[in-house]
Amino acid sequence: MAEIIIKRVEGELDHDRVMRLVRELAVDAASQPDCNILIDYRETTTGPKSMLDLMKISAEIKSFQYFFTNRVATVIPSEEKRYEVATKMKACLVIMGFDYEVFTDYDQALAWLDQS
Repeated sequence: MAEIIIKRVEGELDHDRVMRLVRELAVDAASQPDCNILIDYRETTTGPKSMLDLMKISAEIKSFQYFFTNRVATVIPSEEKRYEVATKMKACLVIMGFDYEVFTDYDQALAWLDQS
């Protein structure tokens, strides 16, 4: 069974908060390099994100790519608009070389992380 860092996030996800979360996750990943990461966003809300917003967030994540060496999964609310945004973010991250997946089911995310 793979070791997993689990980060539960609640509340509004504005741009600044997302950027802070990226930095916090990079610290967690650097301190536990053999662990996969699960980010649980099910208890969050967010406003609309433009492609430019997603690219800025992806660039911030890319700047810490050295620390994100294992799988990263996010669990989001099962809302169509949130899923659309999340899959665009996934496309950006996969192109950059991340082993990243989006889920709406927590147990499926854990199972995927445990496969590595």
